[in-house]
Amino acid sequence: MIFSPPCKGGVARSAGVVALLLSLSALAQYPSKPIRLVVTFPPGGITDFTARALAPRLGEALGQPVIVENRTGSGGNIGTDFVAKSAPDGHTLLIAAPPNAINVSLYRTLPFDTKKDLAPVALVGSGANVLVISAKTPVGNVRGLIDLARRNPGKLNFASNGNGTSIHLSGELLKYYGKFDAVHVPFRGAPAAMAALLAGDVDFMFDALSISAPQIKAGKVKLLAVTSRERNPMFPGAPTLAESGFPEFEVSGWTGVMTTGGTPQPVIARLETELRRILSDRELIAAFEKPGMTVSFAGASEFGEFLDAEIRRWAVAVKHSGAQAD
Repeated sequence: MIFSPPCKGGVARSAGVVALLLSLSALAQYPSKPIRLVVTFPPGGITDFTARALAPRLGEALGQPVIVENRTGSGGNIGTDFVAKSAPDGHTLLIAAPPNAINVSLYRTLPFDTKKDLAPVALVGSGANVLVISAKTPVGNVRGLIDLARRNPGKLNFASNGNGTSIHLSGELLKYYGKFDAVHVPFRGAPAAMAALLAGDVDFMFDALSISAPQIKAGKVKLLAVTSRERNPMFPGAPTLAESGFPEFEVSGWTGVMTTGGTPQPVIARLETELRRILSDRELIAAFEKPGMTVSFAGASEFGEFLDAEIRRWAVAVKHSGAQAD
C-alpha cells in the first residue's frame, strides 16, 4: 500500500484544530485553583488599592479565591518578573501601572520581555497625579517653587515612591521643563514618601491624588497643580501644569491587569469579560471615585495598544530626564 503524506494545508488545519481543542480544554478547567494577583509596590498605593478592590469581586466571579500578593522591589520589576515567569495558565495576574511602560527604557536590561512575557487583559482605572509641597516650603504656586529652586540650585529635594516610577519621572520632567536642579529622594512606596513630605524632610513631590487628597484637605500639604489635561473636580481651584506654564506636561496614573505571556486566549477573554462586568458595578465605580480615581475599562486588544503608546511616551520622558537604572 502506498502511503501519501497529508498536504500542507491539511497539516495546518490539523494543527489549528489541536490548538483550538487545547484552548477550549484550558478554558473548561479554568480556574482550577486560587489565583494570585501580584502588586509590585507596598500596601497603600494606587496599585494596591486597585488589587484589593478587584480581588473579592473577581474571586466571586471566577469561583476561586483571588489572593493579593505584594512583591516589591526594583521599581516593580521583581513582582513583574514573577508573573512573567509563572505558568501561562491565567492563575497568576499582575496589577500593571506606568512603571511597566517606563521600565522598558529606564532599565538597561530587564529579566523579562514586556511584550512577549506578559499579556494584557484589561485597563481598569486611571487617576490624576498632583504636585504637592511641604507646608514648610514658602511658596504658593508652581512658578514660586521653580523660582525658589533656581535661587537655590541643588538644595531642594523631592520625594517619590521609588526610582523610575511615574511619580519620580514627573519630578525629573518638572526639572527639565523648569530648568532647575533638585535632589531626588526615593522611598519604598507612596506612604513613606508622603510621611517625609509631612515631616518637612523633603520639599515637594508628585503623587497620586488618591493618596494625597486627605493630606491636602487637612491642610497638611499644599497642592500646587494637577498633572492631567483637565482640572480635577475634587480640587477645581488647582490649576493644571499646562495652565502653570508647561503645556507639554501631562501625566496620569493608570492601572490594568496583565497575565503571563502565552496564556490561552480563551482564558484571557474570560478574565476580560469578568472584569468588564465587575467594573460596571455602581458600588465599585463609587469606590474608585472616592479617592479620586475613575474606572477606565479597555479590553485586552485596546489595552495592548495603550501600553505600546505609553512605552513610546515614557521613552521620551526617560531620555529628557537623563534617568537610567541598571
